[in-house]
Amino acid sequence: MILTRLGNKSKIANDIYINFPNHLIYIETCLGAGGMFFNKPKAKYNILNDLDDDVYNLWIVVMTRKEELINAYKAMPLHNGLLQYWKNNTELDPILKALRFLLLSNSTFLGKMDTLSFTIRSYSKSKFLKNIEDIFLFIRNALINNCDFRKFLNDLNFTDVDYGKPSNEREMTLIYHDPPYLGTTSTYNTNKWKEKDVIDSFDCLEKTRCNFAYSEFDHPFVIEQAKKRGHNIINIGERCNLKNRRKEVLITNYDKPQLEMF
Repeated sequence: MILTRLGNKSKIANDIYINFPNHLIYIETCLGAGGMFFNKPKAKYNILNDLDDDVYNLWIVVMTRKEELINAYKAMPLHNGLLQYWKNNTELDPILKALRFLLLSNSTFLGKMDTLSFTIRSYSKSKFLKNIEDIFLFIRNALINNCDFRKFLNDLNFTDVDYGKPSNEREMTLIYHDPPYLGTTSTYNTNKWKEKDVIDSFDCLEKTRCNFAYSEFDHPFVIEQAKKRGHNIINIGERCNLKNRRKEVLITNYDKPQLEMF
C-alpha cells in the first residue's frame, strides 16, 4: 500500500476475499487506496473506478510516470508550511497533484488533513518507497475510470455472443462495490451516503447480471434491502473507530464461492 485512506479494506481483505467466487474479470467501483484490490490474488482482467479525481490521478501517475513520482516524492519536504499551502491550494500538474494528495492523506493525523503526524509510521516516506514498485507491477495493466458508480456500472459492456457461440463473460466476472457507508461522512466526501444511494447501488449491480459483493455496515436499511432482494448477508466482523463499534457485512448475489481461480 502507498496510500492511507480511512475505511480501506487492507486489514480485512482476506476475510472478504474468502467469500469471493471464481473470476477472471475483476471490477471495482470505488477503488480508493486499493485495500481490497492490492491484497487479493490478481485477476487476469481488472477494471477499476473511483469518483475522486485525486484517487484517479494518483493511480494514473503511478502507471504512467512512476519514476518521476518517486523522484518528486523523495524531494518533497514534509513541513507544516507545505501542508498549510496545500490545504488551501490545489494543483493542476499531475505529479504535483499526486504529491499533494499523498502528503494530505499519508502524513496528517488520522488522515484528516489538519496537522502533520509526527509518528514514524505516518511521517516517514519509507512505506511509499518500499511498496511503489510492487504496486506499479500489480496495477499497470488495469483499466481505470473516473466517474460516479452509477455511470460506471451502467456503461459496462459484456459480450453475449463470441464467434457465434454464447459468451460466459458475465459468469467470469466479479464486481466488488465498497462505497461510503450509509449515514457516514468522511474527510473525502462531505455529502452523506443516503438511502437512495443504497437503492441505486443494488439496482445498478443487479442490472449488470454479474456476480457482485457489496461491503457495508449492518445498517437496518441496508439489511432490509438485501433481504427484500433475496441476497446473502455475510458477517465479516466488527470494525472500531474512536466513536463506535459497527458490524461489517458483505452482501452477495451468489452462492458459496469456490476458492480457486479459473
